[in-house]
Amino acid sequence: MKNPTLLALVVAIIGIMILPITQTSKIVLIFVAFGVVLFIKRGYILVALGSRALNNRSGNQEKAWHYYTQAWKAGLPANYTIMLGNLFVQRGDASVALEIYDSVIDREQKKRQPNQETVVSARISRTMALWALGKRSEAIEDLRALYNEGRRDKTLLINYGTYLLDEDLLDEAGDLFENNEEHLSESPGMTDNYGHYLFKTGAFLEAKQEFDKLLSDHSPKFPEAYVHAAQVFIALGKFHGAYALLEQALEKEFFQTATVSKESIGQMMDDLKHNPGFSSEEEISDELTLTLYEHDLFDDSFPNTDIDDDDEIEPNIELDPEDYDDEEDPEVVVDPDDISELEAQFFDDEYEDGDDEDKK
Repeated sequence: MKNPTLLALVVAIIGIMILPITQTSKIVLIFVAFGVVLFIKRGYILVALGSRALNNRSGNQEKAWHYYTQAWKAGLPANYTIMLGNLFVQRGDASVALEIYDSVIDREQKKRQPNQETVVSARISRTMALWALGKRSEAIEDLRALYNEGRRDKTLLINYGTYLLDEDLLDEAGDLFENNEEHLSESPGMTDNYGHYLFKTGAFLEAKQEFDKLLSDHSPKFPEAYVHAAQVFIALGKFHGAYALLEQALEKEFFQTATVSKESIGQMMDDLKHNPGFSSEEEISDELTLTLYEHDLFDDSFPNTDIDDDDEIEPNIELDPEDYDDEEDPEVVVDPDDISELEAQFFDDEYEDGDDEDKK
């Protein structure tokens, strides 16, 4: 039964209606039944009120978070409580979020048969609160522990990879991506992390391919993807393209768990404007860039001039020594008497030597 409370209310109303009491008493009991249900479901009601206040432009933000806090304390199912914690860590108070996650974990562990998936979900979300509060090492350590326990949840892999890259723990991040290659395309967050790893390790062209596919196929909703793609474009000398990507990043929603900020993006855009390469009217074309990066300009190997199966359509146009020596060509004999005075000056030495030999 998806809604046992509603079923209980219906049963209670039917029971009240068949009781041998006055009509007034029945109405009073029905109101009492509704009151009990509302009290039991007050957490949901408070969440609804909080959401209305938060999404209302003219609403009171403080009032919204007050409603949410009361909803958590009133009691909600574990999965809803974790979702409420995520809302706090992303847009509200990360310290309250940490309390919410700890309460879920503590409540589950006190049960005879704890729901381990709920505990794991709360532990993963808890690392976001730690990160937002500046406890970065603790957040990474908790994710590392979950990973070593054999957990491979999508959110865990995204958060773990993000935090490792942000702390420049590239060796550990590389092992993470290598051992979970099959998961890299499961979400834009994973693809963004992998592309960012390629950028940080100097594989700019490979990183560009990852981001080109990510941005064209998924249009990510988070700003990090556009900022990381812009960093790759800057490394490849594509300053105008990088600037356009940063403009798109500013259009996205920024949460407290984001690893980039509007201020840092604004600084990047300002640096680009003052970059000498940004003022040029035309940037290097994609084809030329690919040529420069894909081909080794210092390759000492020579072209293949041998005739083989691949040369049936296109003939070998390289000149070989045999092309200069053809036995079938007639021998050219020059008669000295036919040479003009001017031409003779070029052959004087040759024929003078010949005359000397005849005289001997």
